[in-house]
Amino acid sequence: MLAPKSPATTAAANGPAKLEGWNFGTFSRRISLLQKFTLMQQVKSFGTYQPVELGGRQLRRGDRECVDRWEMIKREIPADQFGCLLDLGCAEGYFVRQAAQTFGCVALGVDADVRRVTVAQSVTCQQGIAGAGYMLSYVTPEFVRKLPAFDVVIFCSVLHHIMAAEGLEKARDVLRAVRSRTNKKLVFDMGQSEETQHEWAPFIPAMEPDPATWISGLLKDCGFTKVDVMGQSEGYLKMFHRVLFLAEP
Repeated sequence: MLAPKSPATTAAANGPAKLEGWNFGTFSRRISLLQKFTLMQQVKSFGTYQPVELGGRQLRRGDRECVDRWEMIKREIPADQFGCLLDLGCAEGYFVRQAAQTFGCVALGVDADVRRVTVAQSVTCQQGIAGAGYMLSYVTPEFVRKLPAFDVVIFCSVLHHIMAAEGLEKARDVLRAVRSRTNKKLVFDMGQSEETQHEWAPFIPAMEPDPATWISGLLKDCGFTKVDVMGQSEGYLKMFHRVLFLAEP
């Protein structure tokens, strides 16, 4: 009596396409069109922070410039350092998708806004981008320390919100946790005290003598040994320029 064939044996005989879950499956055209329609309605329902594109078409430009920052990141970080990437406060997942597509790395985005995470995951699936995924969570010291370490961590435009809501010491705790999960490079920016048009500005410290010096000192106080300024980019709603930092543990 012949023994029943194992799934592996069957795959070898018939090809991996016979095994559900071992390859990229596709939905029917009707379902795919419905997904695209739903995604477009989601994007139109709120103001996106980052640009959202699908099939070469820009659905939303976004409130924050991202292309210039991504170009600086690619220029300053060697390609062989992008083994795995974490984006804390990933919004609609622009940097996560770019990293996975450009470097073929494993890229994880984290955000606490279910709308943004939903859009990020939908665009990634629609475009069939391998190695990119998203997680819904607030950025807290406890959460960050549960994550594995990543070669490159992007932590942009989040810390000033934590600082304004919970104080400087809590913000330091978060940054120390981020340091513990950074293997090679941290890409960092935050809102600056000169951005007085925002509601959070009165609740963060005055960045004296200037934002670049103050933020650099904060990063070093939280365990980063080398901190460099990569450049500046337009901040939220393009009212001010924010300093973009590259730090090493």
